[in-house]
Amino acid sequence: MELLSGYARFVVRFWWVILIAVVIVTAICGGIGFGLSSLPSFDKPTKGFEARGTEIKGADIVFDRLKHFAKFTLQACDVQHALPFNLPASFTCMNNLNKRKKRSSLYCTTIGEYRPKFIFKSVSGGNLFTVKKLKEMHMYVEKKKQGLNSYAQVWSVCSFVAALSNTTCQNLNQADLTYASGVLQTCSKYFHDDDLKECPPSVGDCSGNGIPQVCCSHGAVYKILNYLADKGFYGKNNPSTQMKYSMVMLSSSYSQTEAVRFFKSEFEGLSTIQVGEVELIGLDFDAAFKLFNSYMLSDSIYFLVAIIFILVIMFLYLRSIAVTFATLFNILFSVVIAYFFYNIVFQVPFFPFMNAMSFLLLVAVGADDVFVFYDLWLDGKKTNPESSLEENLVYTIRHAGLSILVTSLTTASAFFANLSNKITSIKLFGIFSGICILVNFIIVMTWTPAIIIASEKGWKRFCHNSNQCCVLSKYWDKFQNTLTKMSEFVYGKMLPIVVNKLWFVWILVFLAVGIAGTVFVFYKPGLKRPSSKDLQLFPDSHLFTKYDKFKGNFKFKSTTDNEIGFSLYWGPVNEDNGNHLNPDDLGTVSFESFDMSSQAAQSFMLNQCDQMMNDSFLNEQYRNGAYNPVCFPKAMKLLLTLKNCHFTASNGAIVDISPCCNQPSFPVAPDVYKKCTILSAVAGEVLGTPVNTTLLSADQLTQLKKISQAVRSQSYFGVPWFDTTGHLKAYQISGLTSSPFIELYDTMDTFYANLHSFRNRHLAGSPSGLSNGWVGVTYNYGNFYDLQKSMYIGTYQSFGITLGVALVVKFITTLNVMLTFYALLTMTLSVFTTIGCLVLLGWELNILESVAISLAVGLSIDFSIHYSVAYRLLTENCRSKRVEKTVSLIGSAVTMAALTTFVAGASLMGAHILAYLQLGTFLMLVMVFSWLFATLFFMSLCRIIGPLGNVGQIPFSISGWKKCIKSNRKSKSNSFYLTDQDENNSDLNTAEYHNKIVPDHDEI
Repeated sequence: MELLSGYARFVVRFWWVILIAVVIVTAICGGIGFGLSSLPSFDKPTKGFEARGTEIKGADIVFDRLKHFAKFTLQACDVQHALPFNLPASFTCMNNLNKRKKRSSLYCTTIGEYRPKFIFKSVSGGNLFTVKKLKEMHMYVEKKKQGLNSYAQVWSVCSFVAALSNTTCQNLNQADLTYASGVLQTCSKYFHDDDLKECPPSVGDCSGNGIPQVCCSHGAVYKILNYLADKGFYGKNNPSTQMKYSMVMLSSSYSQTEAVRFFKSEFEGLSTIQVGEVELIGLDFDAAFKLFNSYMLSDSIYFLVAIIFILVIMFLYLRSIAVTFATLFNILFSVVIAYFFYNIVFQVPFFPFMNAMSFLLLVAVGADDVFVFYDLWLDGKKTNPESSLEENLVYTIRHAGLSILVTSLTTASAFFANLSNKITSIKLFGIFSGICILVNFIIVMTWTPAIIIASEKGWKRFCHNSNQCCVLSKYWDKFQNTLTKMSEFVYGKMLPIVVNKLWFVWILVFLAVGIAGTVFVFYKPGLKRPSSKDLQLFPDSHLFTKYDKFKGNFKFKSTTDNEIGFSLYWGPVNEDNGNHLNPDDLGTVSFESFDMSSQAAQSFMLNQCDQMMNDSFLNEQYRNGAYNPVCFPKAMKLLLTLKNCHFTASNGAIVDISPCCNQPSFPVAPDVYKKCTILSAVAGEVLGTPVNTTLLSADQLTQLKKISQAVRSQSYFGVPWFDTTGHLKAYQISGLTSSPFIELYDTMDTFYANLHSFRNRHLAGSPSGLSNGWVGVTYNYGNFYDLQKSMYIGTYQSFGITLGVALVVKFITTLNVMLTFYALLTMTLSVFTTIGCLVLLGWELNILESVAISLAVGLSIDFSIHYSVAYRLLTENCRSKRVEKTVSLIGSAVTMAALTTFVAGASLMGAHILAYLQLGTFLMLVMVFSWLFATLFFMSLCRIIGPLGNVGQIPFSISGWKKCIKSNRKSKSNSFYLTDQDENNSDLNTAEYHNKIVPDHDEI
């Protein structure tokens, strides 16, 4: 109490010191925070939307980065010291072993990617493969390309069908279309068997492979079936002559700036465009991120609109220009200081675009705090008009400070709870937003009272020195009186009557609504995991979003045709040891020891060559030998048991590979196997033609040729990896599974169960040196499943943490079991009602939705806390009177807090970015239901079964603890156990006990 009085005295006397100090601290933090680091960049808004620290991510890092820490091919001269044999003096090193010539062809390499793409469908839903519709699609794009580059070629089904008949799209007729249909029907089977290539081979090559020459003409069949027609059109499994969707492309790519300009001038605001009998339903200019950045800048106007509306509402309610604009500075100061702590103090290197949304959330929360603080300031003046500024400030801080502290802690905990999530962007959003909330609390408790005191003193001085004061006061007082009467009528009479008279109705209605919301979330339709691995940046109606929706209908964009690859590793450690808060820091690949040289290990790995290759989990073509990879253990057995030890190397030198040959039996001695393993890395140089082929069988010669080719083509089934000194670091077995990649969570979950079963099945009974092998998915096919799984687990973890913290903070605030339970019930029903509405709106458990669920807890409990604190501090012994007084005292502030947050959300509904639209929708829903549940349901519970006196109260008093400590110090015994006499005297009646221990409302 003395500390509080001293602080109030300091603020009243030296308010100007606090104001100057806050401005200076903010300026210093801003100068350091923004001056010593680059400004945030949102060039890639999806950056950071990945799980970190998971087993799947660790496998991805090993697969992607192993080549940076080890090599599977080495220069023989570089590792001569590690070879078990000597290179002859005539041996010269072979350079650029792995360099390959790249083919360059415009049609070959880039037709499907990084080109402007247009997706069409028939207006009637019918077949697009008609002369009229093919021409309409082609000519529409031909006309539109003038806005980009008039010299660009239009690639369409029409243009390639015309090429088959040596005509043009404009001159296409029904005979040409009939001929093309016959060609497609004949050649489609060659396409689906992967016999056709995008780059047409020479005439002889095409005919030599048994493929009709027409199938290779202009590459038309390949381009139509792979790029330009939907995959059902002459498809593999269920071929159809009906073309449902068609894609048209331009031959030239453009800068993203040009593409954005072209999109805005021609297509912005359009969801479909009808062109005769066809309609454009999707676009891709490879400029979504650039357009997103452009919208982020233009959509910032909605933040400004939200701030203006909130300031107007605050001014009308607070009736103070100084406090209204002080709130705006509260928010600005909080963001600047929070960025300093985020970037400089905590050294967080990445700032995702989601953090920008913290500003709007802070506007809502900051306004809430100021409403409560200033409302209680005015209540103190009204209750005790003769009190001094210092006395009124003490009253305000004692009552408002507790509510603001608790709501700040619960909201901050909702943000910080996201640290349990493994998604980088969600973690960082939680960190920055949580810091913002805590800094805002400090600013509100320092800057705001200083502004209020300055305003009070400044107004009195102005009235004393100005002749206009009376005139201004007359009109201002009249305006204030009008608003006050309206507020007193609504919150002093009407709303208390609604609660006190209809409490049974509200309890039944909101229980039913809350239960219904819970059913929507957990049962039907249920909160679903994300269904697409592409992060949606724009609304469903946006042409870029619709392209993402329909692109899977084309073979070159379809993932279901791709079997998932796997790798079984020994040596690399499956871990993500990079900075999980920095998407660019993937860490390093660390290694652990393993032994594949023991005789038991040699036999085990040799047996696995056949066992794995015959496992039904692998792709059928692998099992049938179509890929014909060289199994490393078999290659080692062949080399080690060869009678011939002399080879003519690729540079003509004769190399004796002893002792890596002519071994009497297999498995060989462990030291020989260990030394000779490196031979696989230099086989391309060293193992040329055997000097004495008479010692080898035809099969051995064939196998030797395959081994040499395997090094160049990377087709080993089992690859040893070495460091630059030639030491074995890792062993990797890779292949294709029989499972196609599907984005559905349950399907991928079953796949991963089968993958680990495959690993356990083949490593059962492995020697001790090989028992630590682990398996992972290649080429990032597991990333989306990892994101789904981490999102699901992290969301409910965050929700549980937030709920627990809110429960503890709420209980500590009131020390009342009943009020804590009522607030918990109110918040839970409100949260599930909000989320249930979002589920009905089609929301999935994606990035923003995950944050919204945990944030809903922090925002939903705020109003219940304000009401429960006010209810607890009142002394009326009648529940209806307490409810009436509580609503009258704090109801208007709670309503204004809800209104400002609702307006902030509504202001975003004109934005182009989906995240802003979702945030606006969430804020509106959570505020509506939070206010309704807190005001009508929570207060109705207090009306019928609210605690009176010390009912449900946990006895606790700081002064009581001080007395207890002093008495213990004077006690002769240091024991805390009761003596027999203490036990006999401890049976105090409840009233006497509470009178001694429980503080009155002013002490809480």
